[in-house]
Amino acid sequence: MPKLFILLCALFAGTCFALQKPLIFLAEDLPPYHFINNNGQADGALVEIVQAVLKQAKLPGKIAIQPFARGYQAAKAQKNTFLFSLLKTPNREQQFKWVGETYRSYAVLVGLKSRGDIKLSSLEDVNPLIVGTIRGYHSANFLVDNGFKEHEDLSLSVTSKHMWAMLFNNRIDLVLTNYMALDRDIKNAGFDERKVIPYLSIKDFPNKLNIATGLATSDNIVQRLSKSLVILKKSGRYQEILNKYQL
Repeated sequence: MPKLFILLCALFAGTCFALQKPLIFLAEDLPPYHFINNNGQADGALVEIVQAVLKQAKLPGKIAIQPFARGYQAAKAQKNTFLFSLLKTPNREQQFKWVGETYRSYAVLVGLKSRGDIKLSSLEDVNPLIVGTIRGYHSANFLVDNGFKEHEDLSLSVTSKHMWAMLFNNRIDLVLTNYMALDRDIKNAGFDERKVIPYLSIKDFPNKLNIATGLATSDNIVQRLSKSLVILKKSGRYQEILNKYQL
């Protein structure tokens, strides 16, 4: 009987997906892209895109919001676990399987508008200022690769709320972040977004966000999701979802 079941699965792969455990999709709290709504459920533009991809692929899935560093380790180590807002960078390319692009972000160094002493034309001008970002983000690796050192001119936070508190309390001088929902992120952290301005755009920073999973996930599942994402974009449904959130 087990051999017969395996044979049937090989012949009718589409029907066997219904028998597996739900795929797990993870992202950090970043409205309006992915966040927990008032009902305690995952919500947002990229959440809806993942839901639409799963529906198109006829695959079961669960979506959870958790700190990036935890989700990153889970997706890298656990089978059938995905990040759906992961920057595709050279050092990550061989560590994950890539389903497809979900959105694009743009990296900037931002600081308090009141800091009239900050004048930047390149990353080299940042020294001796202290820059903050989120631990585990590519921005942290990017800064380290460019000579920044933790506890000296680099401050790493676990949450964006802590990071913005460091900036507004003058514990750090700048934040390296993406421009996605910057105002909302600051406001949700409890601070006045009008007091922050961009000081420098980082042009050589990767900007493609992707759905990605660890190497233990089967190519069959990855390809199935990838094809569904392509169909979603061609049908116009992908752009409809982004338009709904004014993105």
